[in-house]
Amino acid sequence: MPKKKDPSITFLNKFGYNVVKLPRVGIEPMDVVGKDDATQWLGPLRSVWTSSASEPTPGPPRAATAVNGQKSDALDLSLGMKVLANALSAFGATVPSLDLAYHFARKVQFAYTNVTSTVVAPFEAGNYLASGTLKTDNPVVKHYFLEDEAEAYLIVDVLKSDSVTVTATDEHGTEVGLDVPAIQGAVGANVKVKLSGASNSTITYTGAQPVTFGFIVQEIQRENDTFRLHGVEASGPLAFGISGGAAAGAQPAQSPAAVLLSSACRIRI
Repeated sequence: MPKKKDPSITFLNKFGYNVVKLPRVGIEPMDVVGKDDATQWLGPLRSVWTSSASEPTPGPPRAATAVNGQKSDALDLSLGMKVLANALSAFGATVPSLDLAYHFARKVQFAYTNVTSTVVAPFEAGNYLASGTLKTDNPVVKHYFLEDEAEAYLIVDVLKSDSVTVTATDEHGTEVGLDVPAIQGAVGANVKVKLSGASNSTITYTGAQPVTFGFIVQEIQRENDTFRLHGVEASGPLAFGISGGAAAGAQPAQSPAAVLLSSACRIRI
């Protein structure tokens, strides 16, 4: 029997993006994501890559109209509260429990707003990779780039937002009213809370700065001295979180870097 999809980590897939489970500042184009039994952020490629070409500079943020304001599926309240807590933590909230405020709700829907896309063109990333070498003495590099059971991917596009809108409903799909002053008191001064539209069941939470919540990757393969760049279909297994207990809004902690590009083997970045 096929495993049921988790809508909290697949809701961006229809737009071609993967989900950052714990949105954060500091996840950018030209970072590397590794995948084996789990998927994780490894760090910026430049930390392990020496190239005669300049590192590509991402273009300016542009409005991501296809994603902006698009609602997720209705999530069960317990799962929805975890997703909301992750977003609020990224925005700088005091990681509150909002169970009481959403006591009468049974489902919630999410929509990121003020969404922008920041991109590095794959052609430019390819030029950078074709003119350099990776460090070979790092065990994480060896694992993700040399061993068949591990893969690595290069981020070329990230979605950022400073606000998320949440709609609460009961078991029948009827919207449920919420107490905005009580919620504002719970999340703290770093996150602004306001009603969205005429209904008091839809609330927008806004942080001080945009955080990355979605991304697109490219797979790079090397056979002998030739690089090949491949697009990768967005999927739940590519969703990842940042571990290590970093403070909300902080840059992700440095992870061991990435990997060897040997002329005698086929690898993935």
